[in-house]
Amino acid sequence: MPYLERASLRAPAGQGQSCRLEFDLACALEEIFGDLAAQVPDGPPDDAEFIFHTGVLPAPPSTISTDRILLYKAHHDYNGWYKADALWMYLTPRKCRELGLLLLAAGFHGPVEDTAILLTHPDSAIKRIVIRASGVRLDDPPVGLSMVPFALRYYPSETRRHPWKYDCNASELPVFALSNAEDCVGPSDEEWAKRDTIWIEMSAGMFRFAELLLNAGCSWNEVRDYALEGEAGYRSVGPMSAELQIFLPGSDGWLFQDEDVPSPNRDDS
Repeated sequence: MPYLERASLRAPAGQGQSCRLEFDLACALEEIFGDLAAQVPDGPPDDAEFIFHTGVLPAPPSTISTDRILLYKAHHDYNGWYKADALWMYLTPRKCRELGLLLLAAGFHGPVEDTAILLTHPDSAIKRIVIRASGVRLDDPPVGLSMVPFALRYYPSETRRHPWKYDCNASELPVFALSNAEDCVGPSDEEWAKRDTIWIEMSAGMFRFAELLLNAGCSWNEVRDYALEGEAGYRSVGPMSAELQIFLPGSDGWLFQDEDVPSPNRDDS
């Protein structure tokens, strides 16, 4: 049974300078990826295709913000003696597709700097999602063969609540590393309690997660929540990853009256 930890801290201001663009609109995800999301086939399953590559995906900015995604910290208690870190994500199908496109853009363009998604809603316990830089540069490649993504031929596909529970290759599953902005958490309980950043490696698992988000955002999709559990459950994340539960409008776990995450700027008085 997952237990939820709430937070209401404001997201910190962006740090550092970058030669890449930075977007701090209320939801820059929609500004950058909204038009492309509308072009990606919506289904029905296996009906139409879309080929993703660097020519159709915009280069991701170094920093992008949204107040339309909420992420809470929780834990998943197994059998009363094992506790796994868990993350609860609330977003609309539209935001699923836009977030999936950002992951693909980072994966195909392979920027040499990290890509940070600032979650600016004050109720979000997670303040940023960081996609690690690829680390592959032509002026200093690693020893041996270097391979980079070329293209992804996408078909809208049906999904399951536990999307990859029959997949035995854990190395091809996404990893959500729950850490802090520096990715260096100290030994104290206080520092562990303050973890507010998810780090995602550029990997086959990240591309798999991006496809799941695209499919979850299809209008015909009837799956309203996804449980990406660790090795103690129906495994859908890689080793040492936090678990992730995704809630869409209409799911039993959706917390809000409307079919969108409440705007932090809305005045209900």
